[in-house]
Amino acid sequence: MFGRVFGIWLALVAGAASATELPMASDLRADARHAARYGTPILVFFAADSCPFCHQVEDLHLRPMHVRGTYGDRVLIRVVRTERAQAMTDFDGRRTDHGSFARREGATFTPTVRLYGPGGQELARPIIGYSADFYSGMLEQAIDDALARLRSQAQAGSPSGF
Repeated sequence: MFGRVFGIWLALVAGAASATELPMASDLRADARHAARYGTPILVFFAADSCPFCHQVEDLHLRPMHVRGTYGDRVLIRVVRTERAQAMTDFDGRRTDHGSFARREGATFTPTVRLYGPGGQELARPIIGYSADFYSGMLEQAIDDALARLRSQAQAGSPSGF
C-alpha cells in the first residue's frame, strides 16, 4: 500500500515540477509550424547554467509567464542552454546542439532573448543582458513588436526578416 501511495505522490510531484520548467528547444522546425498555425512568435531564451542573471530572468519573468499561461496565445517560449551540447533541430530542420545554435545565432552573451517568426526570421530587437528595473517592460515591448511584425507580414504575405 505504501509503495503505491508513494508512487502516486512521486508522479504528482514530478508532474508539478515539470509544469514549472521552461521548455527546452528540441525541434524549432516543429515549433515554427505550431507558431505559423497560431500566429505567434517563438521566444528563444539563450541562457547559461553559470549565469546568475539568466536565473533571474527565468525565475522572475519567463517562468511566471509560462506557469500562468497568460502568454500562451501570444508567444511560444523555448530555452537554449548555450553551454550545453544538447541535441536539437534548428528552424531549417538541421540537427545541431544548443551551444552550436547559440554561437550561430550570435548569442554569446547571456541572458539573451530573441523573438523569431515561423521562418526563423528575427521579429524584434534582441534583449541582451538584464536590468531589473526595466526588464518586464522591455520583454513586453519585444513581444508586442514581434506580434505586430508577424501580423504585418501576414497581411503583406511576405516573411521578411528584422
